Amino acid sequence: MKEIFVIFFLITGAVFILIASIGLLKMPDVYLRMSASTIAATFGVALMLVAAAIHFMTLGIIFHIIGVIIFLILTVPVGAHLMGRASHIIGLPMWDKTLRDDMKGKYNKKTHQFSGMNEKSEARSGKSEVRSEKFE
Repeated sequence: MKEIFVIFFLITGAVFILIASIGLLKMPDVYLRMSASTIAATFGVALMLVAAAIHFMTLGIIFHIIGVIIFLILTVPVGAHLMGRASHIIGLPMWDKTLRDDMKGKYNKKTHQFSGMNEKSEARSGKSEVRSEKFE
């Protein structure tokens, strides 16, 4: 019975990783490719790790696998966000059918500062002053 669960999670994880790889090939720009790879590949790897936990069924391995899954869930989106932001800063083009670019005109290449990114959130919270943080 345990083998059926292991096979199910391995196959399901492999399907999600296959979907992520197809997304990497088919998506038109780097931003959509990152979205496809981070969501589907992370879920696929997590399912394969669950299969390994079920197969070995020792407490130490289960805790290690839970730690790895939590680490993946916390770090992969942050890494994708940073790569997307860096891609936008260096000027990689967006897909021509993209409807909205929230960062357009907000980055100053000379001072390496973002402007106006906090205005909406501060306006909602009732703060009137706009903070400007300098990154050196």
